[in-house]
Amino acid sequence: MKIILAFDSFKGSLTANQAVNAAKNGVLSVIPDAEIVCLPLADGGEGTTDALYHFMNANWRTCKAHDPLFRPIDAKYAISNDSKTAIMEMATVAGLTLLINEERNPMNTSTFGVGEMMLDAIKQGCTHILIGIGGSATNDGGTGMLSALGAQFLNDNNEPLQPIGSNLTKISSIDWTNIADLNGVTIDVICDVENPLYGDNGAAFVYAPQKGATADDVVILDKGLRNFAKVAGNNPDMPGYGAAGGLGYGLQLIGANLRKGIDVILDAANIDNHLKHTDLVITGEGKIDRQTLNGKLPFGVLQRAKSNYIPVIALAGLVEDKEQLINAGFRDVKSINPSGLSIADAMKQEIAERNLTNAVKDLFVFKTV
Repeated sequence: MKIILAFDSFKGSLTANQAVNAAKNGVLSVIPDAEIVCLPLADGGEGTTDALYHFMNANWRTCKAHDPLFRPIDAKYAISNDSKTAIMEMATVAGLTLLINEERNPMNTSTFGVGEMMLDAIKQGCTHILIGIGGSATNDGGTGMLSALGAQFLNDNNEPLQPIGSNLTKISSIDWTNIADLNGVTIDVICDVENPLYGDNGAAFVYAPQKGATADDVVILDKGLRNFAKVAGNNPDMPGYGAAGGLGYGLQLIGANLRKGIDVILDAANIDNHLKHTDLVITGEGKIDRQTLNGKLPFGVLQRAKSNYIPVIALAGLVEDKEQLINAGFRDVKSINPSGLSIADAMKQEIAERNLTNAVKDLFVFKTV
């Protein structure tokens, strides 16, 4: 019997790798000769770089860059074993967690460090850049990233502007003369939000308050994004262009492709090939509910498996909306936790591992499969 174990992390208790290993122990305790394929995964959020690092046999690299407030920082990203693909997250250099509360203000922050990481990868000979753009502290439309790559943003007096959120309204022209040579470089952006660049559902109004912007700041930032798009001349309304304070828009100005995180991860894991001759897929993460059907890992796995007519069982610490999930195609959806277990205990690593192992074992003992 061939079984694929495809798990995301159980946030706060198990990494994806720990979850896969716990599930594997459950299978082997009942079917010792089972053929098991272990796939520790992610869906574009936390753990995405680690998952890609694993599947692409990558090596870590550190380069000099700058944080959201232009302070020097050591930036860590990965390069695949064939030296062709760089794997990075914008939050490494432009993330909200890099700033203390008093520093958080997207009027003042920049994605400059993102461009520095990209430039370093290109100098290392990479021809493919995979970049996740969640968790930003910025709302600069990607002007910081573009500046690091050589673009210059000029005001009415033809003077260069610092690439921060508050200066977006002042941009009158863009000088692309010294932009880095990106010929032959493919940029795939892991982007799981569908917000346009500006407007009520755009970067500023939806996300800037979470990054420290006041109500007045939000209005200025949205106006700035509108101005930037007008000067740049590209359609700002595409889903995902508002991601990471407009970084999605800035990246598409240099030809980047916006892709769903789950698709990038599943392709890197070569799941379609692994699904051949598979009898069962077991997937899961910390919580599974109706939101799972909006591109979360278990649903992405289900979609791939359904096209191959392979049953999928989902396991989670907390399960809600089970009927809706079953109707979507899961063979079964179960909580790994026994009734009466406190949340505090359920979150403990050793307990979560044991409960996941037992839950997988029970799938076969009680013939849920």
